[in-house]
Amino acid sequence: MEHFNVTMLEKVCGLLFFLSQSKAEFEMVADEVEDCNLKTALNGLSSESDQYANEITTQLKNLGVNGIVPKSFFENCDWQNYTLAEPTDTKGNELMSICDTTENSITKAYYEILNEYFPFANLRDIMTYQVNSLKLAFMKIKTLNTARFSH
Repeated sequence: MEHFNVTMLEKVCGLLFFLSQSKAEFEMVADEVEDCNLKTALNGLSSESDQYANEITTQLKNLGVNGIVPKSFFENCDWQNYTLAEPTDTKGNELMSICDTTENSITKAYYEILNEYFPFANLRDIMTYQVNSLKLAFMKIKTLNTARFSH
């Protein structure tokens, strides 16, 4: 196994944290939304976030990087360094604000990993797919949100 340093482990922990937080956040938002298509897209994003976190941890286990993935994703991580950005108070457009801040946090976490040397090419490919898929999901939610107010 190639060397996987502590700094990279912390970045992966941060990514897993943001994916986990977005899962919970978008589940709550979906419960509040009445528009059926938007609710479906929000629930899909929530499920994808959880699936992507599980894919990353499974790949890390398969690669022998066990220090980051014991029974819980976050057991060995220092979460004091990570927080989701607070959505700005944009009256009547709370969902758009939540999407923007969450998307920025997640994509930043992915790019902090992908823009450095990452010793696992297959996992890098998976993560590249994931970040692109999440960006598309956020775009879809933003479009559906805008459409519901344009009637």
